[in-house]
Amino acid sequence: MPAVSERRPPGRKTHSNKTQHVYDYVMERIVDGTLAAGAALNIGVLAEETGVSLIPTREALRRLESEGLIEFVYHRGARVRELGIEEYREIMQTEAVLEGLAAGMSAALLTADDLARAREVNRRMDEAYRAGDFHGYNEGSLEFHGILRAPCPNRHLRDMLDRGQSRVAAVRASVVGYRGTLAERLSQEHERMIDRIEAGAQASEIEALMRAHREGTIAADSESLLRGVGPAASSTALRPAAPPTALPGGERIARPAERRPA
Repeated sequence: MPAVSERRPPGRKTHSNKTQHVYDYVMERIVDGTLAAGAALNIGVLAEETGVSLIPTREALRRLESEGLIEFVYHRGARVRELGIEEYREIMQTEAVLEGLAAGMSAALLTADDLARAREVNRRMDEAYRAGDFHGYNEGSLEFHGILRAPCPNRHLRDMLDRGQSRVAAVRASVVGYRGTLAERLSQEHERMIDRIEAGAQASEIEALMRAHREGTIAADSESLLRGVGPAASSTALRPAAPPTALPGGERIARPAERRPA
């Protein structure tokens, strides 16, 4: 007797796909600033908004909790978690090491078309910055870095970075955002990396450039946050408005306000 087919009707979501759908839905809203640190997450409302039942919705939130992006508070439910500077540094330092390694391994495998696409993405990031479009800038940053590591022959390293890129974007969006002067510097560093890859630079040089690119951002963010004069004090801050965030020891600083075109 022939085996019964396990094929599901077209368009029908599996349980795991439903969980992923809710996960992506919440993650995107953390990244674009719709859900700021401290924002409440109602499981019933999320289930209704995503068209998914309560069980996969709860599983998606538990996954976000395991990644440190949300927390469950006794008698209060789930909310977007506030991250302190030290935790932010640790997450971004890990990303710097891993992405530097992946970029170095990918450099010799990138084609002329890949590099042309990376330049075009960097140009779009500049346009988004000038327009005060935080979401567009952030999406461009994810795409740019994705292009440079895509040919990485170490599949496990590549998959780790691909899975973590939204988390890193969410962490950065919720803690600091992108300031005008920093955005300009990042754009210049992107061009420098492309130039050196085109010139056939050694993998070790590209790894060092990418790692310095990430670590320089961490240093600039940390200094500004500790001084309390970061994006909130700059008229060129580029990010959505959000409530204050906690510093170690209980001190609080204002979150950066959204930059609007003049």
